[in-house]
Amino acid sequence: MIALDDLTINNLGLVNVITGESFSKEQLEEFKESGELAQFAYFKEVPVGVVVSKPVQPVHSKSPVGLLIDVCSVLPAYSSKYDVERQLLSHIEEITKKRHLDRVYVATENPAQWEAFGFAVEDHTQELYRGLELVKQGRTLLRKDLSK
Repeated sequence: MIALDDLTINNLGLVNVITGESFSKEQLEEFKESGELAQFAYFKEVPVGVVVSKPVQPVHSKSPVGLLIDVCSVLPAYSSKYDVERQLLSHIEEITKKRHLDRVYVATENPAQWEAFGFAVEDHTQELYRGLELVKQGRTLLRKDLSK
C-alpha cells in the first residue's frame, strides 16, 4: 500500500508541503542529489511522507559511523496510519546496513516519538561528534543501534 521512490526535480516542492517547512532551492537540490538517502512515501500514488538522511562523518575519520535522519515527516492525515513512519525508518535502516554501518541518528524536539521506534538518547558532546553540529538548539540527539 505504501511505496517509496526518489525525489525528482518534478516533485521537490512537495518536500516543503509535507514538512510544513521552507527549505531553500539549494537544500532541496541537495536532498534530490542524495539518491536513496532521500525518499518520498506514496499512498495510492499520492506523496504523503518524506525522509532525508545523510552520513554522520566524524571530523577525524575516513568513514561514516552511521546515518542521520535530517528530515522525516508524514502528512497529518496519514501520520500513525498505514505505518508510513515505520516504513520510512525501515528504508533508512536498510540503507544503513547496506553501507555496513550500524547506527541511525536523529536530532529531534520530540524524543518520545523516536524512542517508540527503539532510539535512545545519545550524548552529543562525545568526542566522536565534536565539530559535526548535529544538534540544533532545543533538540536532542538520539541513536538506534542496529547491531543488536
